[in-house]
Amino acid sequence: MNIFNLFRRKPKDSKVSKKLLDVAGEYIAMGDDQADKQEYLNGAVSAWNIACLDSRKQKKALKEYRENYRQLNPLHTNRDCGDALENIRLLIKRKNELYPEARIQIAYAKIVTKGNKDHVTVASVRLR
Repeated sequence: MNIFNLFRRKPKDSKVSKKLLDVAGEYIAMGDDQADKQEYLNGAVSAWNIACLDSRKQKKALKEYRENYRQLNPLHTNRDCGDALENIRLLIKRKNELYPEARIQIAYAKIVTKGNKDHVTVASVRLR
């Protein structure tokens, strides 16, 4: 067995970074600067990963996301936290509409500005 066959992308598969931007590009673009866009990207990655779980695990993951969001943003109001969770739910819905078959967990994502364009790099693991 050739080990490189394990890492070869199927020709019809598009990059995970492109799929993620299809789902959340407008959301990420709401950021005012690179650091802000990275925060939006982090939220989009969380939504993507939660969307890849079965429905029972999704409920638990959303609860954990809400709890972690509150801990990391203690100055945010209840409304701010509710809005953030609603954004995650909308991104999950969009991911499931566009790529319901994609069961790929994103382990790392970074946004970098080159010139006047933003580029997203993603490291991912396919779930079986």
